[in-house]
Amino acid sequence: MPTLRLMLKVEPLIHSIKTAIACMIGALITIALAYLFKLPASPWIVMSIIVVMCSQIYVGSVIYKAYLRFLGTVVGCLFAVIALVFFGHTNLITTLTVGLSSLIFSYLATTKENISYAGTLGAATTAVILLSASPTLFLAGTRFFEISIGILIATLISQFVMPIHARSHLRRTQAQTLEQLSQYFATCVKFADQPSQQPSQHEELDEIIIQTLSKQRLLAKEAKREPLGDIFDPAHFLQSLHCEKEMLRAVSLMHQTISHIKHQGVISSALLKTFNETVLASLKILVNAIETGEPQQQPIHILPLKSLKEDLEQYAQLLTSEERTYVDSFVFAAETFTTHLLNLARLYNVPVS
Repeated sequence: MPTLRLMLKVEPLIHSIKTAIACMIGALITIALAYLFKLPASPWIVMSIIVVMCSQIYVGSVIYKAYLRFLGTVVGCLFAVIALVFFGHTNLITTLTVGLSSLIFSYLATTKENISYAGTLGAATTAVILLSASPTLFLAGTRFFEISIGILIATLISQFVMPIHARSHLRRTQAQTLEQLSQYFATCVKFADQPSQQPSQHEELDEIIIQTLSKQRLLAKEAKREPLGDIFDPAHFLQSLHCEKEMLRAVSLMHQTISHIKHQGVISSALLKTFNETVLASLKILVNAIETGEPQQQPIHILPLKSLKEDLEQYAQLLTSEERTYVDSFVFAAETFTTHLLNLARLYNVPVS
């Protein structure tokens, strides 16, 4: 999949350029504010941009992280303001306030994953204000303003300058998963001819596919947070993910059952070979449909399982009872795989013949 590999190389570069642009804008604003108000230049606008953008490549993740960072900034400033207004600036008050805010924010950051970013910046904001040379309400307001400006710049640059959307990467990852499923299926097919070479490759592909399925879930979370562009449909994604998971389980079962069938007539069946070829061809069409997002004119076609079942049943008298059970299990797994493959095709409007 050359397109996917190319995008994976280009996107980090694009994100790095965007981060650099945002930091330069933040630096210019910092210099301008220092000149206008005759104040020392502060690093907090640029630092906020780096904190929000640096490790977040997708629009959805930047927006979500920016929201949490802003929330943490607000609460952190309130801690510092309350301490200054009601208790004044003393070493004891500063120590107790920093300790209390660190306790609360650290607890939130480590126990509540969805607000961990808010907790991190909340504690930092309180400490930055109260441990400065001359903590005042003006300083608290200035720090809040600077951090908020940095968060705003990061959000706007991420959304409107060469945006990298998680939903686009999700689509490419779904195509990658199907490509891996195709390789996994082909591995199962080859098992009949090369049993001694199979186990390690089978296990490796299984683990890789599980990892990409997990990655899809993470990307889906990011895609739901993206406010502009194509609307992300969570229900459609969950149906697609379900089909992929069931297809993975079915291929695994096919692998396990065919490995116990020794009769050459079964594993060398011409109809079984045709079935395998139609499955691989259909997966290739699906991969192209999902990766490009374009309507497909070429329909997918799967050999009817009834024909395959009848072909395999002709060997029933030549098989042991255990092998007949494995043949039935193989056909069941093939039916499950086919059902979800066709459902997936319909989800992406790929014609089925």
